Amino acid sequence: MINKVYDPQTESLKDFWNSQQERLALLSGMTITDDILKLTADFGESEIAMFEKLMQTQKQLGALLAQTSAPAAVPARKRIPNAVLDALDLSDPRTVRRFEIHPYENVGGERVKSMIPSSGILLLVGKADFRTNALAGFFAAKGMNVKRVENELSEEGAAALIESVAKEGDIKCLLFAANDDCTKDTDEYIYERTMTAACLIKHYTIYIRTIKPEWRSLLLFTTFLDGKLGFTGENDLYAYGTFNGIAKTLSIEFGEQADVKLIDFEPTVSVEKMLEITEDELCIRDLWPEIGRTSDGKRWSVNGVFAESEAQEGLCPYNPDDVIVVTGGSRGVTSQCVLALMEKAPCKLVILGRAAIREEHMDDEESAKIPDIKEMKTLIARRFKAAGFKGSFSQIEEKAKAIMAQREMLHTFRALEETGCSVHYYSCDVNNLESLSETMEKIQREVGPVRGIIHGAGLLADCKIWNKDMKRFGAVLATKYKGLCNILSCVEREELKLVVAFSSVAGYFGNDGQMDYAAGNEFLDKFAHRFRKKYPKCKTLAINWGAWDGGMMDYIYRKTLTEKGYVLIPLEVGANYFANEILSGLPYGQILISNNDKPVDATRPAE
Repeated sequence: MINKVYDPQTESLKDFWNSQQERLALLSGMTITDDILKLTADFGESEIAMFEKLMQTQKQLGALLAQTSAPAAVPARKRIPNAVLDALDLSDPRTVRRFEIHPYENVGGERVKSMIPSSGILLLVGKADFRTNALAGFFAAKGMNVKRVENELSEEGAAALIESVAKEGDIKCLLFAANDDCTKDTDEYIYERTMTAACLIKHYTIYIRTIKPEWRSLLLFTTFLDGKLGFTGENDLYAYGTFNGIAKTLSIEFGEQADVKLIDFEPTVSVEKMLEITEDELCIRDLWPEIGRTSDGKRWSVNGVFAESEAQEGLCPYNPDDVIVVTGGSRGVTSQCVLALMEKAPCKLVILGRAAIREEHMDDEESAKIPDIKEMKTLIARRFKAAGFKGSFSQIEEKAKAIMAQREMLHTFRALEETGCSVHYYSCDVNNLESLSETMEKIQREVGPVRGIIHGAGLLADCKIWNKDMKRFGAVLATKYKGLCNILSCVEREELKLVVAFSSVAGYFGNDGQMDYAAGNEFLDKFAHRFRKKYPKCKTLAINWGAWDGGMMDYIYRKTLTEKGYVLIPLEVGANYFANEILSGLPYGQILISNNDKPVDATRPAE
């Protein structure tokens, strides 16, 4: 008989047995045999007998676990052949290749005299908190006159502020401090802080270029992602990655006229350690301006490591009946990438685009024979004249482009349908949340619940920051930043199986004339690390593309880069890399597709 009152030792043995029974059930789906149960029926006989029976039980349990917990044999997956990528000579440094982006420990570059000006005004941009207060005190102790900027600013407000402060003295330094006391809508908050930073930088740049061109200014950015530049994905403030794109572009555009530094601190770093690191970092000049610092004192940078990927059967993250939403996929680079993927793994495809399908932009028998935009403009001009309409050059060009664009869209849709996938097109601006919400609701009602997102939409408005139209800056940034945030707000994130963001080497390296584009793409990079950490069942990836031989790059820019020796990504090669990545099992969150000869400059040049 089992004693009704158990001592602590007996209770602990019983708990152990129950835990083993649960473990066995989970591992094998089996139940404990009657023989094993009988061995445990009399714990209370004596300590010796109980111990002996426990040993017997453990042996039997161990033997049973050894049989049932062995992993089932997994059938070997078959590699999917890819004639395009298999034909590439990856030993040639000028061949377009795949790189995985990883953080690495950086011991430090050239030691220099402190970059901190000994006098003058420092504009500290960021909400007051214990960190920004400490930074204000630190720079004040170095002799600087610290002016706080806590409010969001329009371009007019930024221009007026720079003009006003400059009357009080020389503005020698700008410090942009990320805050962790964000409002409820963190993404919107950081977007507005990014725009404030850009407006201030534009007018500060105008100020020093026209008034004090002999200065060497300091532009400092501080973030608190994880101390490894966001690569651990541990922090919801990943959107401050926009600062990384801004800082890297600034360092290129300013050249020797300014010191630019971004320090990403591990959030656990104490205020005292933060100030110590700040002083240390402002005496180190690295190849790139961004650096991560963890609480153990280590410095971190990022680097690309060459690695191949292979598409394999059985590794597609979605099912044929799943709905994948694509932005910017009606034509150009994104459409070619999606087409290559659908040829290998078709599904239900929803394409979002700004252009609506219009009857007046449909080809007729005559226009369908015209292959290029120049001849199309000639035809439109002739038709305007015949109709007695005195159309302007811009009206003629707009009409011709609309016909050519719609032709390409319809060709894309037909090609996608031939792969066996169903194609659904919805005209919508992803930057308009109200309109997008209505469209996404309609999509999920008419086509099905969304299980994947491919965010390929993008805009370009290249020129130096001091010449930027800030409305266009906002449009370029928003298409990457708000476009993705808006779509995610309209779907069940926990149910997503695939999220791919089309980023750029312009974000990874920074690029002359592309501060807006770099900021938006670095947001996508940091997002990918955070999202894959938060939703590990979803395959999340940011692809830093080099310059394409097509897409937003027009013929003149492509010809210029080619003549300078740059390697552009052929559409077929890039598209095949994209399809391979989705159908491979490699779990990396950020990759770069380019050649490794001159990838830093292999983007569209500034105006």
